[in-house]
Amino acid sequence: MDPVWFLLIFITCAFISLLLCWIAKVLFPKFRSGEFKPGPHRADMPVLPASGREIKTIELPLIGGPAFTIAMIITGIWAGFLFHFHDDQWKLLLIGLGATAGYMVVGFIDDWHKVYSNEGLSERAKFCGVLFVSMAAAFLYFLLLPSGREPYSPYSDIMGALFKSLPFTWLIFLMLMTGLIGSVTSLSVDFSDGLDGLAGGLVFSAALAFGIIVTGFLDAKHPQGVVLEILSLLCASAVLGFLPLNWPSSWAARRGSARRFAKIYMGDSGALALGGILAMIAIFSRYEILLLMIGMAFVLEGLSALISARVLTRFFRKQLQVLRFVSSREYVPHTEFPLPFLATPLHHHFDLLGWNRRRLVYGAWALGAGFAILGVFIVFATETWERYLGRILVLILAFIIWESGSWSRKYFVGKHPAERTRRRRLALYYGHPYRLMGIRLYHLVEIIEANEDVIETPAEELALWHRMSIYDARAMLGLYCYRAGYYPAALAQWTRIPESNRKLRPSIQQLLEELNSRLALEEQETQPMRRDQILRQPPVITGNLPPADLPNPHEPIRSEETLDGRTGNWKEPHHQTVRQQGSSMPYMQSDGAFSQQHAFEGQVVELSNGQNGHINNFSADEEQPREAAQSTRRRHWLARILHITAARSR
Repeated sequence: MDPVWFLLIFITCAFISLLLCWIAKVLFPKFRSGEFKPGPHRADMPVLPASGREIKTIELPLIGGPAFTIAMIITGIWAGFLFHFHDDQWKLLLIGLGATAGYMVVGFIDDWHKVYSNEGLSERAKFCGVLFVSMAAAFLYFLLLPSGREPYSPYSDIMGALFKSLPFTWLIFLMLMTGLIGSVTSLSVDFSDGLDGLAGGLVFSAALAFGIIVTGFLDAKHPQGVVLEILSLLCASAVLGFLPLNWPSSWAARRGSARRFAKIYMGDSGALALGGILAMIAIFSRYEILLLMIGMAFVLEGLSALISARVLTRFFRKQLQVLRFVSSREYVPHTEFPLPFLATPLHHHFDLLGWNRRRLVYGAWALGAGFAILGVFIVFATETWERYLGRILVLILAFIIWESGSWSRKYFVGKHPAERTRRRRLALYYGHPYRLMGIRLYHLVEIIEANEDVIETPAEELALWHRMSIYDARAMLGLYCYRAGYYPAALAQWTRIPESNRKLRPSIQQLLEELNSRLALEEQETQPMRRDQILRQPPVITGNLPPADLPNPHEPIRSEETLDGRTGNWKEPHHQTVRQQGSSMPYMQSDGAFSQQHAFEGQVVELSNGQNGHINNFSADEEQPREAAQSTRRRHWLARILHITAARSR
């Protein structure tokens, strides 16, 4: 076969996919999900303006999946005429494309319910839908193609006698196997579609790997090889045409300062279709076991959701007793259980840790490409030990990724810097409190205002550098800020703990109530209520999604959250009036700039860093100290350089 024709099919499908995605974006801009899933984000409703300005939702149109599925079908049929397929090749091609369309229809029904009923299909209904499509494809494959009626290794080696003695045994086995693999693969791709561009990049590398593997079938003895090659190229090229409109960026709903590149979503229709066509390619090429290796990234995503959310959480809910809370009558949330991840699927775990989303997606792409390369290496390796080495490397890499959740989900409170200095500040870390051959096994999350002087007892000293949950770490940091007199900082730490987790720590809950009462009393005494506060009206919110309503305890606390609202500066401790010169340290932030212009659907609004697409309204008196503080921070590094240069010149 001439590779030029395959390249032409690849380019054509990518172009049609890009064109149809752009047309769908223009024609259906309001086909957006109305499903609301409360997540760990900031609650910014109390600080919204009373001007009645519209606040756009963060959802995008769910039209990518139908667009690139239609592109695959059109290009696939054209490729069949281009290569002059005979009957069996046409049947195999139409079964593959028909199954892809069937998966897309199941996902589209789910998306339709999300848009117009604000709630998608149930998990059982979705699973039954993809299971029916998979088993129907297997039945047609057995009924219409001679190759579908022939058992193959390793199943023929294990159950060959059973297949020969009992009629239709192979058909039943094929339908069950295809139903299981097709359903699990499509749902795993659906699980991985949680960040812009994540699922698309992973599918591209997996489909390209199968395209390289299938090149070994391009001969007269394997007429189905051309069909499988075309299906692999269609899958990869359709995703490539979709990715420019779903390109990853650092944007996040709770960190709104970055620009978002994505314009559309693929939706469940696209995710199920891509997973389904990958499963069909693997089964038709008889490399369904290799699909576990090439698609190990999808396996990790699916297993994390299954084991953590569906198995361990339910088991712990019924069987586990946390001795620490056994005498408490409060409800124990699942976040207090020893689960392997902070959230599932797996990519949400690292997203909650505050990782840059664009780098997270790029890292996942590199991981998926690594699994794909190892899968190709396993197929083309000439020696047996090389193939086993490739499988072992895949398992080792998957184990490392899985175990990264257990060490990164634990936090500890320590001193910064760790080396002995005259006076050190307290800080929040996650990971392990070790250095291995100079490599840090921990990550600095944030530094608080309180220093080591607030530690009063040996027990508190011993509690440092010990791993604990994020809620215990926040409670401890808030207590130290409260003891040092930094009440806004303590309030910021404690309010990051969800209320259900805070109730399990009654001492912190009591201190928080006292602190709220004290701050409210001080605010009432020093600040008379303004007329605009009395007449404040709720904002006008357009779209289907309400604002996110839960705090994210894993993100660093920004300096704006710990400022005294009356002065715009750090509130001085109540028990001291003078701090030693040089005792303060710059506050560590992960979000970057404080405030910048951000465009939402062509409408430019002012976003405060870390807000969920909300608009803050400050008076002129409140804005001037903030601008002065920003200019001071921006000039700080330059001032230090100039100071050093001037000192040397003297």
